[in-house]
Amino acid sequence: MMMCPTQPVCGSQGTSTGSSVSSVLGAVGGTITVLGGIGSIIGVLAKTGVIVILGVSAAAAIWIGAVIGAVLAFATVFTFYYLRCLSKPDTLAACSAGVVEQLIPAFSSASEDVFPFTAQHDRVDVVVKCIYWPLVQINAAFVECNSDPDGSPILRGYYHNAKVCGAGLGSTIGAGVGVVAGILAGAAIGAAIGCATIILCLFALLIALIVAAVTVIVAAIIGGQIGKAAASAPPSPVADDGNTIHSGDYVTTQGGLLTSGDDDGSRIYWFVEHTTLHGHSTFSSPFDHTDPDANLLMDACPVRTPGGPPR
Repeated sequence: MMMCPTQPVCGSQGTSTGSSVSSVLGAVGGTITVLGGIGSIIGVLAKTGVIVILGVSAAAAIWIGAVIGAVLAFATVFTFYYLRCLSKPDTLAACSAGVVEQLIPAFSSASEDVFPFTAQHDRVDVVVKCIYWPLVQINAAFVECNSDPDGSPILRGYYHNAKVCGAGLGSTIGAGVGVVAGILAGAAIGAAIGCATIILCLFALLIALIVAAVTVIVAAIIGGQIGKAAASAPPSPVADDGNTIHSGDYVTTQGGLLTSGDDDGSRIYWFVEHTTLHGHSTFSSPFDHTDPDANLLMDACPVRTPGGPPR
C-alpha cells in the first residue's frame, strides 16, 4: 500500500469564490428588481397632461424599458455561451488517476433541455488515489468528497461536448434575432396599456421590459435547439481508445486544472484532454480511495517526485 499524505478536510477551505454565471444572473435580477421598484425613485410632473419619468416622456420610457429587457436577456444568453465555450481561463497542466464515481452527461436535466444555452459539458467525478490529494486541495476554496465512510476526495473533470457549444451558439444567434422582435413587441404592448395614470404607466413600463425579455429568451430556446441538433458529439465521455467511460472504471485523466466558482470553488479539470482506461473496479459505489490505491498501482501519469503531484 502506498504512503498517503494528510487527507484534505472536506468542504469549505475558509475562502470563497463566486460563480461567474450566478453573478451575471444576480446582476440581471437586481436590475429588474430596481426597475420593478422604479416608483420609489421617479419624478412625476404634470406638464400639459404628459407624464414625465426621470425627465423622459412616458412613451419614450416604455421604449427604453423594452430595450433594457431585450438587452439583459441577450446578455444572459451570451454570457452562458462565452463561459462554456469561448473563454480561455488560465489552467495548471496536471494528471491524476482513480476510480469513476459518477458521470453527469450534458443535457441530463429538464432545465438544460428547456433552456439549452444553460447546459454544462459532460462531467466525470473521480475518487482519486491519495497521492493526488494535493491537486484537489491546492488553491481550492472547497474540497469535494465522496459519501464513503472515509470521505474520499473527488476531482471533477469536464469533457468538452460539441452539442453544448452548438446549443450556445444557436441560442446566441436566436437571441440576437429576438432582440429586435422583443423591443418592438414590448414597446407595442406597453403603448397599448397606455399611461393614463402613473400606476398604469409604471405597469406598462414593466410589461414592456418583461415582454421584450421573454421574446428574446424564446428565440434563444428555438435557436439553441436548432444548434444542439446540428452539432455532433458522442453520447457520453469516451477515453482516448474510443471506449465509453462508466462508473467504476479505473482511469487516468490529464488536462488543465482551475478553481471553479460554478463548482463551489473546488478544483476541476477544464477540460480533460486525455483519458486512459485501466479496467473496472470489483467494488460498488460509493467508492473509497483505498480501492484505486490498492488496485491501480500503475497509472498513466508521468513520473512523480516523491510525495508530490505529477510533473
